Amino acid sequence: MPTTADRYHISTWGGEFTDPTTERAYREHVEQSTAKSLIVALRVWAALVVLFGFLDFLALGFSEGFIHLISTRVLSASLLLLLAWRLRTKPQLSTEGYAVTALEVVGFFLFFLIYIIRPDIVSWNIGVTLIILISLYIFVPNRVVLSNIGAAFGIAGTIYCIALRDVAPTLLVGLTFVLLFPAIIGYAAGLRLQTGQRQQYALFNETVRVNQSLQEEIKRREHLELELKLQATTDPLTGLFNRRQYESLFQRELDRVRRHASALSLCVVDLDHFKKINDEHGHDVGDQVLKHVSRLFVDTLRNTDIVGRFGGEEFILLLPDTDLRCAVQVLNRLRERLHSSLVPVEGLSIQLTATFAVTEVSKQDEGIEDVIRRADRALYDGKKAGRNCVVAS
Repeated sequence: MPTTADRYHISTWGGEFTDPTTERAYREHVEQSTAKSLIVALRVWAALVVLFGFLDFLALGFSEGFIHLISTRVLSASLLLLLAWRLRTKPQLSTEGYAVTALEVVGFFLFFLIYIIRPDIVSWNIGVTLIILISLYIFVPNRVVLSNIGAAFGIAGTIYCIALRDVAPTLLVGLTFVLLFPAIIGYAAGLRLQTGQRQQYALFNETVRVNQSLQEEIKRREHLELELKLQATTDPLTGLFNRRQYESLFQRELDRVRRHASALSLCVVDLDHFKKINDEHGHDVGDQVLKHVSRLFVDTLRNTDIVGRFGGEEFILLLPDTDLRCAVQVLNRLRERLHSSLVPVEGLSIQLTATFAVTEVSKQDEGIEDVIRRADRALYDGKKAGRNCVVAS
């Protein structure tokens, strides 16, 4: 797999990415904007080709020479406008560069006819050629390596047309240097422009990649933070609140009792004969029973109720806005549902019962320990009474 440096390496003389995949991706990225710019350039090019026909008419009148020239100008402009129209549906033609390079070659070929039909304006034609050469690189969007082909054809064709006039070799050499000058300047400018555009593209891609990495890292950290928070506040086996968390939530509810005189009940639940289940079926089955009971409590009670694991087979239930009388009713329904639910384990169905000891929190309670002590006494009474019951204190 290529490194970042290899993937975004730009050819020194070609101004393109040396990695074909990256170059192809770049062209796809810019093809719409390049096509729009090229359409404008082609239309201006076509308009200038036709407008210069007016100068031909002033010099030649409606002669055979003028008809030949205007015909070549109309043909050249038509080809330019045809490509501009085609770019609307195939913008990739603008970044491939072959179509516009072919038009540059054809345009130069048609332009050379002026040297034959109007030999009186050779100097003018050379000046126009100089402007065309630099325009190929700067004003006509194209790959700089292909612009070199169009410029080379224009220079060679111009020298050939001048050579047909039997001029001195030294003049041809000088003219060659004159024509090469704008081509070299245009090539340097076009190369710098294309290199800069690709450097910006590489920087943009790297920025996007870094942003994506940062977003992924943020999500990973958020997930890790959530995991750590869950580990710090929940029992790993049952997923219920652990002692630290339900004590914190109890303190919040106790403050509410003191401020607003609202009701709050606390219940300690002890599964009956849980040790027997562990002894007969093993601790794995015991863990499944604890998970089953935890799900049943959470599904049955309200979302505002707090369910925690007290330890072993004991659970803590906090029932906000619930006085003792209502709490006994709620817990009796919960007890009956637990008694009627069977835990399927290894082809067996285990029936569960539990003893519920409930007490109402008062403003005088200093903390959860005071309330749990009252509930523990009630729990002891419930076990003495035969278990599977709700005892209020």
